Amino acid sequence: MRTNEFACAELPPGESYHRLGRTSRFRWWTTPLALAGFAVLLFFLWMAILLAVTIVAIVEGSGLAPDSVRISEIAQLAFGLLSSALLIPIVLFVVRVVQWRRVGSLMSVAGRVRWGWLAVCTAAAVLPVALGVAAFLPLARVVQPGLVPHQGAGGTEVFAAAMAVVLVLVPFQSAAEEITLRGLVMQMVGALGARPGERGGDSAVARVLRSPGPSVLAGGTLFAALYLATHPGDLWTTAALVVMGLGAAWLTWRTGGLEAAIALHTVNSLVQFTLCVFEDRLSEIGTGAVVGAGLPLGAGSPLVLLLTTSQVGLYTLGVVWLARRRGVRRTSADTPR
Repeated sequence: MRTNEFACAELPPGESYHRLGRTSRFRWWTTPLALAGFAVLLFFLWMAILLAVTIVAIVEGSGLAPDSVRISEIAQLAFGLLSSALLIPIVLFVVRVVQWRRVGSLMSVAGRVRWGWLAVCTAAAVLPVALGVAAFLPLARVVQPGLVPHQGAGGTEVFAAAMAVVLVLVPFQSAAEEITLRGLVMQMVGALGARPGERGGDSAVARVLRSPGPSVLAGGTLFAALYLATHPGDLWTTAALVVMGLGAAWLTWRTGGLEAAIALHTVNSLVQFTLCVFEDRLSEIGTGAVVGAGLPLGAGSPLVLLLTTSQVGLYTLGVVWLARRRGVRRTSADTPR
């Protein structure tokens, strides 16, 4: 009896991805409590990152850092990626402890990461990303030659150290942003609509909240809104972030999980950060010039919107086709798990 009483909620049966947060444990106060818990944990994360950056700056200024490797820029790159990656344990804590449901419900309608499908989506992302890079180079030379990548002067040691950081941390950074935006945000919005038969469940508001539209809109535009607030003049990148975010959110709903969004974000970010390292532009990472949100090349120019729209469109068509052929589930099982 005690085990059943305190066990976390299972996947709700027969629900789309955005509705998996509406478990048997859901109450009206679950969402505001989850938001408060997330905010508190995020505050302590920022304090820890700020302390770490301060320590590195002190070490560099003391003369203890070797001159041959610019430890400050590489450390800032690592801290920037790590600060995003650490959203993963924060979100999982909120889901498991505050919302009191299994963390697998955040990953997909299967209640887990579908690793085979993630691998397929990652392979599918390579072609649109490669085509985007191939299209960017000739277009940039005509429209804005300054955007064309060029060999930097960072040196082999700096390049190797920075690439090690990128290869290790970028997949976690990309997954963390998708788990937060397309995972937690979409499911919190989707959980607001009461089920038919529940109190208020037959109202027009409940029907709208149960539909995927509000969840896709929230999960797809939140990051773009935050970016616009901090970079009000960069409308091209903001528009591209909206396209990328809405595409990832829609695919998450359409395929019943985060795998497709994580795959495209990861492949794009690896290309973006690798070129930044190649060009010796480490200091620009995290600024308006380089956005760690899975965008293709050309941030801050019309090219980024053109490439993002083409890339997301091509990837979406490919993923939907593959999902149909593979019979990827879009809803949870009809019986509670």
